[in-house]
Amino acid sequence: AAGAQPDPARRRDVVRHRAFARAMHAVYPVPRRWQSWVDGDTLVCRCEEVTASQLRAACRDLGADDPRSARSLARVGMGRCQGRICGWPAAGLLAHLTDREITEDDLLASSRRPLAAHVPLGTLAALDRAAPNEEATP
Repeated sequence: AAGAQPDPARRRDVVRHRAFARAMHAVYPVPRRWQSWVDGDTLVCRCEEVTASQLRAACRDLGADDPRSARSLARVGMGRCQGRICGWPAAGLLAHLTDREITEDDLLASSRRPLAAHVPLGTLAALDRAAPNEEATP
């Protein structure tokens, strides 16, 4: 987060977990057209409490035809998980509503977002004391 190089062991873990996720998806694929089963009260984004009907309205009324615009217009993926949980179903619903297949680009909207985390004020205050000789930049 501060410009340091990532730990190679963590990178290997990420690669291994992504390979596992691809294998699980291949063995247990999500049924085609699952989006038509979702009713309006279904929560798509639990963090921001965005329902399928709100996402559909953002697409229909506001032109949110991709996850990035839906994020801005319906707040889907704006919560604590930053779209890690709701990114895929939101992208799938939007692709279905716009009569297209979900693409890798659809999933990029949530895959590169840092996870939100609480930072105690004491931690921030300690940073100020740790670097007394540095000037603050505007």
